[in-house]
Amino acid sequence: MSEAPVDTRKTAPLAAQYVRPGKTTRLISDYQGARELLRNPNARQAGAGTDLLDISKTEEVGLFYLDGEAHRKKRAVISKYFTLRVIETRYHDIMVRTTDRLIERLRRDGEGYLDKMGFELAVAVASEVIGLDFSDLEGLSERVAATQGEADGRLPVRDNEDAAIKTFFEKDVKPSIELRRANRGEDVISRLLDYGWSDKAILTEVIAYSVAGMATTREFLAMTAWYLFERPDMLERFKTGTEDEQFAILEEVLRLEPIVGALIRHAAEDIDSPACGHIPKGTRIVIDVRAANMDEAATGPCPHLIDPDRARTTPDRSGFMSFGDGPHRCPGAQLSFHEARIFFEKLFAVPGIKLAKVPSIHWYRPISGYELHDALITCDKVT
Repeated sequence: MSEAPVDTRKTAPLAAQYVRPGKTTRLISDYQGARELLRNPNARQAGAGTDLLDISKTEEVGLFYLDGEAHRKKRAVISKYFTLRVIETRYHDIMVRTTDRLIERLRRDGEGYLDKMGFELAVAVASEVIGLDFSDLEGLSERVAATQGEADGRLPVRDNEDAAIKTFFEKDVKPSIELRRANRGEDVISRLLDYGWSDKAILTEVIAYSVAGMATTREFLAMTAWYLFERPDMLERFKTGTEDEQFAILEEVLRLEPIVGALIRHAAEDIDSPACGHIPKGTRIVIDVRAANMDEAATGPCPHLIDPDRARTTPDRSGFMSFGDGPHRCPGAQLSFHEARIFFEKLFAVPGIKLAKVPSIHWYRPISGYELHDALITCDKVT
């Protein structure tokens, strides 16, 4: 009898230690079941403090927490900012300028921290999309990072009771709202003001973006770079490949190491799913993203191995479950791929670039995911 394949995913030990579904939870671990549940209108958003919000006040609730028609309408408000055309025409320049500035600093100092560089890039790009003033990019990055913590319920904004969120609002969000209230721009805040959103609702939305669009991109960049540093063959394919081939490598790393490891739903009504069977009303449902991405029925053979050709052989499963699925699928998936492609093309062209210290991995409980810290990179110093 052949031995079971060794799970070499970098985050596997932490996930094995911390992922413990509750006794009243229905766990969905297969790809098809996950897709069916995430597309089912009776599987509603849960977790991340959803139970602390009054969802009936849709004008005060961010997009992440809504379902059905309320979610569809609010998503339509911001979807135009995440199309491929807008990414290529409006956000490409900010990606290039910010990356160039980060690389210039790296070469001047001869070293830097990959996770911090990635976060600054993610904050700059997301701020452009959102409509935040990022002239003080380093300070903004620090304030955004301070809003994130281990406590469940951090995302819902309840009267600015959190000091870090209050500081972020006063220094960054409020001034941006006032500026765009007087003079609209082509960004999310301007669009939300057009639709009459309150300051509190806009803040809730911005906080959600800071987790979904900034922190997760930081982990994505750091994790993918780690794999590329360790796999010269894959790095060479990335350097010489077409854009589609580069994206395939990014997708495969994200399949193996999804930043969001679990998606939480609750059954608003009875659910009958071909793949999952009967799920009674009121059931808490956990979609195990990590397990679904390892489902051999979806991935093909050897799911634990990194295979840049996998995306080509499974074209309908771009990213698998790493960006979610259904109405709540992450709208920024294409944006993060374009950021990563530009960042890595420039980073791995730096003379003498190497990973001097692998990052430490920490578990981030609210999303059953991970954070990477202190990934030291060095290069030939410009004299």
